[in-house]
Amino acid sequence: MNLSVVILALRRELGGWGLRGFLSTALVLLVYRRLGGVCREMEGLAARFRAGTLRRVVGRASVAARVVVEGDRRPLVERVWPGRFGWLVRAASWQAAGYGCQLEAVLRQPEMVALLAASPQAARVLRPVCRMLAIDPALLRPLLPGEVAPVAPVREVKPRVRKPRPKVDWGRIPLPRGVLAAARRQGFGKVPRG
Repeated sequence: MNLSVVILALRRELGGWGLRGFLSTALVLLVYRRLGGVCREMEGLAARFRAGTLRRVVGRASVAARVVVEGDRRPLVERVWPGRFGWLVRAASWQAAGYGCQLEAVLRQPEMVALLAASPQAARVLRPVCRMLAIDPALLRPLLPGEVAPVAPVREVKPRVRKPRPKVDWGRIPLPRGVLAAARRQGFGKVPRG
């Protein structure tokens, strides 16, 4: 599974985004830690899935029910972590979108689709990463029997027609407009008869 490769590459890139000013230092550290935890949990789930020892865990207390918000005494994660869908792509632009495309391709692989169908924990672990990289959450939904994985819509692209370039005669030097007519009036360009 290439999921850990994509997530580790994204972790490596985070430091550069912090230095370029795309993300704050606190946010870089939080995302770095979150991605490390996601990578470890998914590797463990994938190993148990391959071994056939994966237990299906259903139901878990939500984070919102456990956190009490009191002014500025909230945890650092809540004060710094952006909540908008695709916030990392908005902050780091095309660089983060590239990692999002790679992760989306990994999520469409048959092995990953089978893992997501077998364990709701995998979808729970991957949901924050998909949210920050603007990946459709429908990819994390377990498939019903007989259903196929969702396919990205294909956009029809019109072919670009290029206009032919005018031929350039490199043997002639172009003159400003009107210079040649003035030169002929003055007698230049005439061959003396003799």
